[in-house]
Amino acid sequence: MKKYNRFLYIFSFLFLLAFHVNAAPQLEIDEDHDEVMHAVQQGLIQPFSALQEKVAKQLNGRIIKVELDEDDDVWVYELKLIDPNNNIVKVEYEARTLTIIEIKGRGLENIIKVNE
Repeated sequence: MKKYNRFLYIFSFLFLLAFHVNAAPQLEIDEDHDEVMHAVQQGLIQPFSALQEKVAKQLNGRIIKVELDEDDDVWVYELKLIDPNNNIVKVEYEARTLTIIEIKGRGLENIIKVNE
């Protein structure tokens, strides 16, 4: 019986650890943190919280990775989402207006919410 309890304890610990690691999206910012904060204050970038709200309104999926890049004075949020069918979808948002620039992946018909 002790062996079963130890197995259950280890399994529970690993499950909780995996859940904790996967619960929050991975955030990568390739630019200097101060530069990003300055850009948010100037209105060149919408904050991540606004992006999360926009994604929740437009897409059925959970954000698993976020990158913020600036190229030629254009800021872009690059996201990876996982849809309810476990498909990975890549979405790029223009960071100032939060408009979708590009979306690609399998099962897009399941991830894009249709406004009624």
